[in-house]
Amino acid sequence: MTTDPELNRLRQQMDDVNQRLLDVLHERARLSRRIGSHKQSEALAVVDQVREQSMLKSLLHDLPPDGFPENAITTILQSVFAASRELVASPKG
Repeated sequence: MTTDPELNRLRQQMDDVNQRLLDVLHERARLSRRIGSHKQSEALAVVDQVREQSMLKSLLHDLPPDGFPENAITTILQSVFAASRELVASPKG
């Protein structure tokens, strides 16, 4: 660890953001499983590409100029969507 107080403060903020991000991802996983269970009980298709594209389009709207670029956000979100589909498809889902 560095003795630079500003760097330490910023790193602590990054650690806090990382924990919040992880918490939100786990919340999304739980919701994905609930949605998957509901779809199965209603005999609905598990994968809804139209919904995924709609969510992606909505989330990419008005990205802040000082944040991640659109292609990075797209890659991240597509990975999250794929991981969510895997959860629903798994026997535990």
